[in-house]
Amino acid sequence: MPPARRRGLFWQVYPTLLVSLVLVAVLGAMAWHLFGVAPMTPPVGGGHRPMQGVRSFRFHSMGLLLTVATVVGVAAYPVIARLTRRLEALRRSVEAWGAGDLGRRAAVDGYDEIAAVAASFNAAADRADALLAAHRTLLAHASHELRSPLTRLAMAVEMLAGATESDLAPAVRREIAELDSLVEEILLASRLDHGADLGAIERVDCLALAAEEAARVSVEMRAVAPGGAYDVMGSSRLLRRLIRNLIDNALKHGGSPVWVELGYQATGAARTLTIAVHDHGPGIADNLRSRVFEPFFRPGGRTEQDGGWGLGLALVRQIAERHGGRAVCNEGVGGGTTFVVTLPAAP
Repeated sequence: MPPARRRGLFWQVYPTLLVSLVLVAVLGAMAWHLFGVAPMTPPVGGGHRPMQGVRSFRFHSMGLLLTVATVVGVAAYPVIARLTRRLEALRRSVEAWGAGDLGRRAAVDGYDEIAAVAASFNAAADRADALLAAHRTLLAHASHELRSPLTRLAMAVEMLAGATESDLAPAVRREIAELDSLVEEILLASRLDHGADLGAIERVDCLALAAEEAARVSVEMRAVAPGGAYDVMGSSRLLRRLIRNLIDNALKHGGSPVWVELGYQATGAARTLTIAVHDHGPGIADNLRSRVFEPFFRPGGRTEQDGGWGLGLALVRQIAERHGGRAVCNEGVGGGTTFVVTLPAAP
């Protein structure tokens, strides 16, 4: 609504309250006048007339009701004024935030509904700030990570003049494939962050997906619990990417042997399945296990040649959460690392 046509909430609430109180007083007086004490027959021979006393009493009652209405109205004034001031302050905060002042927050004053709305706005603004910060970090890391394969690719192209095509062609193709994969992961991570529609929801057999992805890179499937239902309602493409990223991460950063396990658990009406990928690499320190799911996380002491975790595990966590599940990093039995994804099973 344009500012010129906006009516303050105070001037909508407070006059309504006053008019309501006056109407109550008038209606009460009229009801008393019509249905109150019946007039008494004056005594024979004159004397005091009770009718005059009744009318006087009625007028006094009307004055009393009007006085009560006035007192209530005066007492309600600061309450209504404070209420509308808080609403106006909340409106200004929301408008300032929408105009670009992303650090603006609403004052949470009290424990009523207005305070709840202000707290909800602040929480939403904090979440938006966190998402923007994550995107800025993602773009900063992505630009850094893209430089390495681009630089190597540029050097390989410069060397083409002094080498045969067969010597450099595989390296060039490998670098181009790495760039293509990284760009695809960045776009997918951005779409997941924004809650974009990523395909039809269908019944997906995770056991079949895991078996296919394990066979692709000659990784062993172990300990598939018998009798379990390994179907999930979700996106087949995303779940395949989740399993592939877990296996590729174990092969790249872990150590052989690498294997995949699937588990199934039913507790009452709740049914869940787990996808676990084990490796026998050097392991991950306790304080870093939660951070490996951060985009492009690289722990201290890891060189450029060693690389970081990129976006693979970050996508695993995003896809798991998109399907109502979660992803964790645990210490492997007998060394190494175990990544476990828990998903709700399809009904």
